[in-house]
Amino acid sequence: MARDSSALLVVDVGSLFTHVVLIDEVAGEYRAVASAEALSTLEPPDADAWLGAWAAIRQIEHITARQLARDDGPLMPRRADESGVDAVVIVSSAAGTLPVVLAAISSKTTGASLRRVARSTYATVLGEVTLDVATDGESELGEGESWIDYQLKNLARLPAATVLMAGGIDGGNVAPLERLAHMLAFTVLRREQTTGREFAHVVFAGNPAALPAIENALSTSAPITTTDNVRPSLHHEDLVAAQIELSRLYNDRVVATLPGASRLRTIANTPLRATAEGYSPLIRFASRHHQRHILLLDVGAMTTACYVSDGNVVHIAVETNCGTAQGVGGVLDRVGPAAITRWLPFEMDDQAMREQILNRLLRPQIVALSREDMFVQQAIAREALRVTMDGLRDNEKPLTYDLIIASGGVFSHVVHPAESLLMLLDAVQPDSASSLLITDLYLDWDGLLPLCAALVWQHPDPAFCVWEQDILRNGPLASCLVLRGSGKVGDLAVEVELTPVGGTPITIQVLHGEVRRVPLLAGRRGTLRLRPAPGVRIGDNEPGAEVQSDIAAIHGSALGVIIDARGRPLPLADDGATRRTQIWNWLAQLGAVPGTNPYHSVIQRFDQPLDAAEFAPRVEPAAAVDLPTRDAPNVPDWLRSDLETEGLMQPPPESFGIEALPAWLLDDTRPQAQDNVVDLGEREPPPAAQDFSSLRAELENEKPKRGLFGRKK
Repeated sequence: MARDSSALLVVDVGSLFTHVVLIDEVAGEYRAVASAEALSTLEPPDADAWLGAWAAIRQIEHITARQLARDDGPLMPRRADESGVDAVVIVSSAAGTLPVVLAAISSKTTGASLRRVARSTYATVLGEVTLDVATDGESELGEGESWIDYQLKNLARLPAATVLMAGGIDGGNVAPLERLAHMLAFTVLRREQTTGREFAHVVFAGNPAALPAIENALSTSAPITTTDNVRPSLHHEDLVAAQIELSRLYNDRVVATLPGASRLRTIANTPLRATAEGYSPLIRFASRHHQRHILLLDVGAMTTACYVSDGNVVHIAVETNCGTAQGVGGVLDRVGPAAITRWLPFEMDDQAMREQILNRLLRPQIVALSREDMFVQQAIAREALRVTMDGLRDNEKPLTYDLIIASGGVFSHVVHPAESLLMLLDAVQPDSASSLLITDLYLDWDGLLPLCAALVWQHPDPAFCVWEQDILRNGPLASCLVLRGSGKVGDLAVEVELTPVGGTPITIQVLHGEVRRVPLLAGRRGTLRLRPAPGVRIGDNEPGAEVQSDIAAIHGSALGVIIDARGRPLPLADDGATRRTQIWNWLAQLGAVPGTNPYHSVIQRFDQPLDAAEFAPRVEPAAAVDLPTRDAPNVPDWLRSDLETEGLMQPPPESFGIEALPAWLLDDTRPQAQDNVVDLGEREPPPAAQDFSSLRAELENEKPKRGLFGRKK
């Protein structure tokens, strides 16, 4: 009988790093045994994704002392001596994006649905054509130009691409869709025939009654795939079928172009998939299992993705070309340099920020070399998350969640976990309405979430075991409560009392404009009591009403309980100096940085290094002071006798010199080793055998035992 796969090698090929994890059975359950990462080898001269995975696998072999692969690939199946693995699963987010053109009857209804479908995977929307006149397009119309002429002119510029087409409710009018199909046939899809490329494809997700007319107009130009109508009725939206079809096209047409994809297919036991494809079933199951509304965030080098689920429906927002390395240029295009620099505790002009981003685009693999570099990277991550969250809110209004799980190197590679917390709070800005009163925040410290998503299709048991045991158990970051209501900055907002089980109550006062923490270690529980000021509300309670949690209902975490009294939306000051002080103070209140902002008003430019003297402490030399004459210490007779007997009595200062050193220290006649000794760098050769003999002889002359403070018993 064939046994179930137990040793799994999971590979996630990212645009910057390739992450590999070995999953095996430990005490009857699946655990992440070891993980490693290496730079992805997607660019020439290598241009083979397997080489980066191979380097990471070699690291795991070194960690576990197990042979997992040979030069030609993984060693499968696992053997009796524990070498090899049972299965290899490979996913990737580095293959690029799928170019998409959206074609809809109405921009506000069907067009909005198609935009949500396009945001479900790694797709780039090249253009959008609708039959209704858009307000922002009217100003671009030429003299005497109709809206249809304007749309045709734009479509003619677009390269051949996958076309998402929809419109009409089930059983509705088919004439507008037929008209739209003819527009596509004469523009985007005609170029497919002239260039000889086989890339264009039509995914029709509209009124099924219009399918014969659509096929008549487009079947000779491009293949057509039909799915369920994204708008079966005016007030009902169903995106799942179209999202699945778009993911399938991405796997077939884009993942296949990954450098070294053919070799990866021969190695893996499962089809190559996009990393983002597995998040939906993973978060849906976890939300249903824990009966919680989960918000999952993944900030990568090229792409940022957000998922939210209540256990039934999953809303997705994937923003390509929106990351912290190769995707940083997309962040700059979307928000501009000022939106990024506003999160910095030091001053930086727009040109310096553009230069910093250009440097990241040219050298995406470079690590942060200074604290300022880290602050810039975290500011970019805030804006990348904010842009993606805006897309998620377009899917579902209002968002509701009470558990946030964040993944990505920008969160795990920080000096202090409070930096990760502030990135999440500043970008997502949870409030007591959307977060169901209190929000638990978790961090995927080891980057295991993408690998769980890779396993969920063929190996669900290992996927959810790693989710529970290695992500949720090791990842509690904080429990955050956001106050409702407003008040003057500096006035009392709430008095917080946290009583750990079996411990002493901790009481702090939180002022308006502050974000404070009450420590509660991971593994411990506590009871929270809140006494808000008049006008301040805790959740849906009356203003000023005292609130207490259930007994021992609060779980401990890395940072404990966070009270956010900064207000919503986050009130960043317009004045630059005041805003930089705000940013620094929030970091200081959570313990991430000490004291006041040291940057003051110095302009930080990365092409002009800061003068270290600006930040050095200014210490005035003190006037010389004559020290009082002190008498020689009075050594007791019993101690003097011991010191003289053992040769440890210090001579008087006036006679101290080289001749006063003990004879054993001046004697350099130590026996030398005769054997050849391997040079180990800074280490000295081991002592020869006769040295151990002499040492043993000395130890045999045991001194009389002493008391605690050196006196004889």
